[in-house]
Amino acid sequence: MTIETTAGIAGLPGAMLAGHPAYDEARISFNGLIDRRPLAIVPCGTTAEVVAAVQAARAAGLPIAIRGGGHSVAGHGLADDALVISLAPMRGAEVDPERRLVHAGGGALWEDVDAACFAHGLAIVGGTFGDTGIGGLTLGGGIGWLMPLAGFTCDNLVEAEVVTADGTVVRAAADGDRELLWALRGGGGNFGVVTRFTYRVIPVDAIVGGSIVYPGAAAEAVFARVERLVAEHPTYGLPTFGLHRSADGGESSITLLVGIVDGSDPEPILDLLRRDLPILEDDIRPMTYIELQALAGTLPFGLRHYWKGHFLRELDADLFGRLTAAVGEDDSVGNALILLEAIVGAGRTEPSDVGAAFAQRDARWNASALAIWEDPALDATAVSWARRVVDMLEPSSLTGGGYVNYATEEPIERVRAAYGPERWDRLVAVKRRHDPENVFRFNHNIPPD
Repeated sequence: MTIETTAGIAGLPGAMLAGHPAYDEARISFNGLIDRRPLAIVPCGTTAEVVAAVQAARAAGLPIAIRGGGHSVAGHGLADDALVISLAPMRGAEVDPERRLVHAGGGALWEDVDAACFAHGLAIVGGTFGDTGIGGLTLGGGIGWLMPLAGFTCDNLVEAEVVTADGTVVRAAADGDRELLWALRGGGGNFGVVTRFTYRVIPVDAIVGGSIVYPGAAAEAVFARVERLVAEHPTYGLPTFGLHRSADGGESSITLLVGIVDGSDPEPILDLLRRDLPILEDDIRPMTYIELQALAGTLPFGLRHYWKGHFLRELDADLFGRLTAAVGEDDSVGNALILLEAIVGAGRTEPSDVGAAFAQRDARWNASALAIWEDPALDATAVSWARRVVDMLEPSSLTGGGYVNYATEEPIERVRAAYGPERWDRLVAVKRRHDPENVFRFNHNIPPD
């Protein structure tokens, strides 16, 4: 790269190159396994600034990474020797309560959007970690508490402002670039920089939620109750299991996260989850949607992560029991967690307006092995544990692909499998039209060729 082109990048407002006092802090990754050194990190607060950054990167022959909330477990918001467009300054969220829409900047976090919507008694299917960026989660699908009522997050995206690889600003919408909107609904960050998201929102009322913890030895009985719960109350909420070791480091435990969001009478539901079952902890209580969203807490940046999984066509008691046992196999892994999220209600139906690229609606569960640890000496052990769990899941996989939002690494074969051949070809066509040179390739990539 010539001095002139380097100077052109350095001349972008706020650009941080190596040696800048804020450079190292700006490149901190959510996943401590990832330590990348971009050529420059450029914070952008407006669409015009994003256009300028894209054009400068293209003039310098640089690939572009897009950093929204920075929560990508795969580290897609950072890349060696690339120009990173940081959307961190674009966190505004504006609600149109009459039309039941919310407009949010490309760098907004779910806590920004949730707070803005909740002030009007509204909400959107959003990430269950409040500090997650809206961009990555939406573009990869988006599983949240309101799924049974409103589908995946991506299903509720009705318009997006996108800066494409040549610096053009495109409006993806049913009455704009329809095919691009379809691709953004689950096709990842392959097509450009989304500077503004517009979502449908729905009313939210009082909620009953919290968690119940059972001993791992009760796995068969607990799973049978939740299966019955889903059959009798199919839209009550999002059944979510966390399988983990007990707080004292002993036997495995089962945490069921509960959010009754459809207005159902909570008593019959809670009776199913409590009656004649051994309970270690129970903090189910009335709460607001904001409190429900905070149920999972947050994770600090810098921990080491390896996540991988499958969408399952079925989950039976035998597999559930084996997964419960698997979290107690090796107490050296650190936080070994298996996350199971049911695909229920409206999440099982593709939206009728322009459809969606997301392709796993026939799955019954999204199952993910999440290894989280601090000591680099445990890297091999933790990764090996997660991969063993994924091997257990594979025979029950719907397509052979997993949830791209929960994937540290995905070979192209698994990315293709996540969409299937017809959707894959359609995504490739959109990619070829908007990014024929694969400038935006730091993602679960859909190559244009």
